[in-house]
Amino acid sequence: MGKHEIRIRRQRLSARGSERFRNYNSILKQHDESKRIKTITRIFTFFFIIIALILIFVVVSRWEKKQTEPGKISTTKIERLNV
Repeated sequence: MGKHEIRIRRQRLSARGSERFRNYNSILKQHDESKRIKTITRIFTFFFIIIALILIFVVVSRWEKKQTEPGKISTTKIERLNV
């Protein structure tokens, strides 16, 4: 390798490699913030999924109770037909 190639390699490493780490503290803060936002989003998503499942369960159970109640709807229909 000649002097020219060595100098080009050093410029590549210093120009590209070190620029990424100049603001390392700000990069860490940004990473922590994005990580926190992702965890909060996941928690709220799971919370809303659980709430939706509970609501669906409650609605279905009430609907089944209305369907299985004996007599109220059928007796009123029979009474109206007999009168």
